[in-house]
Amino acid sequence: MKKSITLKELAKKLGVSASTVSKALNDSYEISESTKRKVEAAAKEFNYRPNRAALNLKSGKTFTIGVVLPSIKDFFLVRALRGIESVIANTNYNIVISVTNESYEKEVKAIETLVNGLVDGIILAVSEETQLRQDFDHLTNIPEDIKLLMFDRVENTIECDKVLVDDYEAVLKAVKHLKFKGATKVALVSRNNNLSTGKSRIKGYIDAINDTHDPMIIEGKDDFIERELEDLIATKSINGIIALDEEASLAAFRVASREKLFEERKLLMIGYAGTKISEHLNPSLSTIDQHGKRVGRTTAKILLDKLNNKSDRSEVNIIYSSLCERATTQMVINHQ
Repeated sequence: MKKSITLKELAKKLGVSASTVSKALNDSYEISESTKRKVEAAAKEFNYRPNRAALNLKSGKTFTIGVVLPSIKDFFLVRALRGIESVIANTNYNIVISVTNESYEKEVKAIETLVNGLVDGIILAVSEETQLRQDFDHLTNIPEDIKLLMFDRVENTIECDKVLVDDYEAVLKAVKHLKFKGATKVALVSRNNNLSTGKSRIKGYIDAINDTHDPMIIEGKDDFIERELEDLIATKSINGIIALDEEASLAAFRVASREKLFEERKLLMIGYAGTKISEHLNPSLSTIDQHGKRVGRTTAKILLDKLNNKSDRSEVNIIYSSLCERATTQMVINHQ
């Protein structure tokens, strides 16, 4: 491995002061662009690495951001993480990622570890168990000098910046779209309705069907969804489905395909699923796009603004979803 050199050694090789090298590497306006380029090239050539611990002590910052996610299986959260990383990559900050796997205990431990490790800020999507327990002491006790930002799954009683997706409006509009395209009986399927996001989506569904028919909601694991949906199709003659997550979307799609409901133009469907999956299903699945990467980018930018003292006021930012219409809603319903 190539040996690194110190700031003073790098300055000596360049024939300039250590202060000039430091300012050039920190993009100071006092240093010309040509000098900056020379210093950067030399730093790379001679393997100069700044002493981060010393920088942290001098600035009072750790230049580290903690990101706590409930899952990395969720395509939306993965997209959001990519958005966060794309913004942070262009700064002096590092990211430490923790995955709680929907566990309250793991979330508590992750937050404690990050706080004890002296991060400057924490980006969090709350775990399922935490939302069920409604125990947020580990979040309310975060020191004031560490900035907290919640996204997607949030707790409204905690004062901090939040970035939300329009879950209620997205499902409300999606169900109304199904009705406009000819669906008269729309069922809702979901793997889990305990999350704040799920509750908002269900409210959107109920308000959208309004006086058309009674709510038809199926919640559970894949096999349960398939069994219940088969019974619902047989007894209620449903001709529309809104699925609230990827697992539920695929379970409902399997049933509709087995029953040849798409082939016979007897069913319209909108779900939540990643582009790669939804485009390659046959027929392709219409989906609600939450713009996960945009959510992540927005989240990171807001936190960075807070860390740079550009704003002290907590804000709620909403990212609006859009309907990606594909084959499962482009057909005309056959009511015969």
